[in-house]
Amino acid sequence: MNEVNLSTPRSLGQIFDLVVVSHLRRPVLFLTMALSVVAPYTLIVLAATGATPLGESHVRAETILLIDIVSFALVGPLVSVLHVHALALIGEGTRPSFAAVYRPALKVLPVAAAAQIVAGIGIGAGIVVFIIPGLILAVRLAVVAQVAAMQRTDWMGALRGSFELTRSNGWHVFGALLVAGVFEFALAAAAEAVAGSHTHVQQVVLAIVVGTIGQSFTAMTAAVLYFDLRAR
Repeated sequence: MNEVNLSTPRSLGQIFDLVVVSHLRRPVLFLTMALSVVAPYTLIVLAATGATPLGESHVRAETILLIDIVSFALVGPLVSVLHVHALALIGEGTRPSFAAVYRPALKVLPVAAAAQIVAGIGIGAGIVVFIIPGLILAVRLAVVAQVAAMQRTDWMGALRGSFELTRSNGWHVFGALLVAGVFEFALAAAAEAVAGSHTHVQQVVLAIVVGTIGQSFTAMTAAVLYFDLRAR
């Protein structure tokens, strides 16, 4: 993929154009990065519950909650920091290798995960108290993992950095989050409908494929959005 200008503000259409083009031009890099995280997670879910995220499971609510926390605190942040590092290298005109992206990503993962956990607690509390505060926090904290990855700060600095970048850009950020969320939801819903007619092995494969595509699309959206907000 040729060098991409990441110092120019983009409209929502241009953001998703870059997300799609990036996947079409470097599908092995971006999908392999997501697959390296999603596949182990899916197999862990299978071992813990006896079912894939697409299959029916009769496990305790506490187990499901723990799995969701692991996904939110580790899977999402790791895929996010991998994608934003890769995009940054592409923006510098470098052809990023898997190893070159993974090494720095693992170093910043603890901070990104901590920031994501704190953000999630705040968003969840805001939604429970009243939906609107939770949505506002979701917008203002939309790029905490990316700030942690690129600015090498602590978790508090990542939260502050996300607040600063999203200031006065609320509707722009909300639109990007909405489109990415609808895409991932529609993809999962379609997969669940198909999974019911397949064998258990096929459900596992389908869950990994769908999870990989969904996580990669969402992470790439947040990565492009991060650089877009910096340009603004």
